[in-house]
Order: sequence, then C-alpha cells, then structure tokens
Amino acid sequence: MIKENHYVASTILVKDEDGRYVFLVKEEKEGYSFPASIVEPEKTGLACVIKRLKEIVNIEIENLELNELTNAIVADDRIPLFVFTYENETFESPKNLLKDDSDLSWVNSENIISTLEDWKISGVPQFLFI
Repeated sequence: MIKENHYVASTILVKDEDGRYVFLVKEEKEGYSFPASIVEPEKTGLACVIKRLKEIVNIEIENLELNELTNAIVADDRIPLFVFTYENETFESPKNLLKDDSDLSWVNSENIISTLEDWKISGVPQFLFI
C-alpha cells in the first residue's frame, strides 16, 4: 500500500556551454529543490517521474540515462531521488531544453550544495562525482 501523498523527485544532469554538468532544479525562496511529483495509484515511482519530466522539459526521453537512484530525507519524509544524465547528439544550451512556461532552471553543483544538505541524501551520491 502506498502512503498518501508519497512523493518522488528527480533531476537531470546536462553539460552547459562550458562543458560542466548542471542540475535541473526549481528555484525556491531559500534555495533550490528538485522537481517532484506525487506517486499515482497503479504507477511506479519511475513512471511518475518520467511523466513529470515529459511535462517540464523538451528532451527525447529515450536519451535519458538513469545515473543513480538514491533516497533523500526532507522534513522526515523519505523521497526517492532519480538522477538522470542527458546527452544529446547535437549540443543544445540547457536553457533550450526547458519548456517556455517552466519555473525550473539549470545550476551547477556549487550552487546547490545547501539543497543537497537540506535534502539529506543517503549514502555517497555518485552523481556528485560527475
């Protein structure tokens, strides 16, 4: 049985114009958060994440590679965090991958360290070494 209002979150790592990886995040008043969605009945967490990503980014979902699945703890709730990498054949600026009405942005890891601390990522996330 799935707990009511059980969330899953995700982020995508893409290379920016300087060849550095940047994270897909949502800007909040006090920092950043990762795009999240409620797990729907009869769907897996991964299916819910993919559905949400299709709504917020202009990418070919088939080109996403699951880099890591880890757990985050936010306000005492465990939230699975799916971390994808996206490599496309023709380089596009990460800004071009966002839909026009998106409230999301791309930031490098130095800018989201506090978010990673707030989310209390379990284990040693491998995506930090990319």
